[in-house]
Amino acid sequence: MTGEDRFARERLVPGWDPEAFSRATAVVVGLGALGNEAAKNLALAGIGRLVLCDPDTVEATNLSRSVLFGPHDVGRSKTEAAAEALRRLSNSVVVESRAHDLAAGVGLGELASADVVLSCLDSLRSRMRLLGRCALVEAPLVDGATGPWEGEIRLRLDTQEACYGCTLTAHQRSSADVPWSCLDDTTAGPLGTSIATTALVAAWMTQAALRSVLGMRPPYRMVRIETLTGRSEPVLMTRAPDCPHHRPIQGDITPCPLNNRATAGELTATMPPGDEPLTWSRFPLSPRCRACHPYTEAVGDRPAAGSLVSRCDRCGRGLRPRFSNRLRDAAPKARLAELGVPPQEILPVRRPRGDYTWHRLSS
Repeated sequence: MTGEDRFARERLVPGWDPEAFSRATAVVVGLGALGNEAAKNLALAGIGRLVLCDPDTVEATNLSRSVLFGPHDVGRSKTEAAAEALRRLSNSVVVESRAHDLAAGVGLGELASADVVLSCLDSLRSRMRLLGRCALVEAPLVDGATGPWEGEIRLRLDTQEACYGCTLTAHQRSSADVPWSCLDDTTAGPLGTSIATTALVAAWMTQAALRSVLGMRPPYRMVRIETLTGRSEPVLMTRAPDCPHHRPIQGDITPCPLNNRATAGELTATMPPGDEPLTWSRFPLSPRCRACHPYTEAVGDRPAAGSLVSRCDRCGRGLRPRFSNRLRDAAPKARLAELGVPPQEILPVRRPRGDYTWHRLSS
């Protein structure tokens, strides 16, 4: 390694600041084709820390569109394979791998601390979940989507401005989490996209993300890209009064000395009597037999969610799974991470009179 400046050419770009990038953290949610390209671009640009979140493993169909994956990665965690490749591209980037879905992978505290969040998701529902979580902590979000010959980027850099959710109907915002077209979840089946389209959309996303890190926020909030016609144009978004993704957490956020490796019992023990610590996503509880009551342990293997998990070992009645988001309902020795609570999550705590306080877990 010579003493040459790796970013000598970039320093010739007006406004470019490698030092600012080296201090920045970017969260990339979704490590498919679009997430691969965006993460690669950010690492090469000199972003200091990347948090990668995706629950899936590499498949053979990813290899034609994912620069960070090779044939030897098939079957591996996408985030782990991508993290290794990114470290080879840049020895200065710190990469954290989270093989979880977005709700259990990146905590609200981490989103709040990030300089920019990139949404590279392939379903409408997942995209709306991330949009809503970023709104809670006012995290700047750059969202990308691709189709066969076109793509879009959508920015929400301030909670009060119009967002992608404002362009949808209430029904679309509650769409099922099915990875059809990234641009249109109402299609009859999955649509394909090429590396050329993916790379183009990821380049737009990267430019928007880097400009946001530099404080040079783009004047547009949505851009539609059409590769067949050679057109790219901004799209005006108007804030919808019924869009729910504009509600940041209100009130002070109290630091919690515990992290997500603590148990539910340890956390609840720190709360005043009557305070109810909650999780944002429900976690499973032991099944209960309505006839025998109270709790009856399941017998046999656990089948798919929503079906009878087992039969009561006393009366033979079928037991259905139960879920809760009250941490006092969890087994006291269950660790928060096992209940789906991510690192540095901000947990809502309902007080006896119905108002809420907010507690941020430590790292």
